[in-house]
Amino acid sequence: MTKSMDYSDALDSHPQGCIIRFEVVPGSSRLAVPSGFNPWRRSLEARLTEEPTRGRANRQLVEELARTLGVAESRIEVIKGEKSGRKLLLVKGIEKDRAVLILKPLLEQ
Repeated sequence: MTKSMDYSDALDSHPQGCIIRFEVVPGSSRLAVPSGFNPWRRSLEARLTEEPTRGRANRQLVEELARTLGVAESRIEVIKGEKSGRKLLLVKGIEKDRAVLILKPLLEQ
């Protein structure tokens, strides 16, 4: 199995776009979305500089992911894990394959 196949395990197709599984490390010294891939949990990792206070870390994750994927923030929604380090994000209007293509070079740096 190639590395790129692994990353796609963190994404699922959805009728409205795609779902991306994230594991978040808030309060990190540097911002990186995505910062890696966890093959056991089949999720992307994200390092956020914001603390998980009053939704700040969630907002930062949505902002960075929107910028990375080139979609409006309003098209990204935390559908599970609002108060957890493990999150499911629904990205509307972008197919899984397209999202994998965009994220792949960032994960291979």
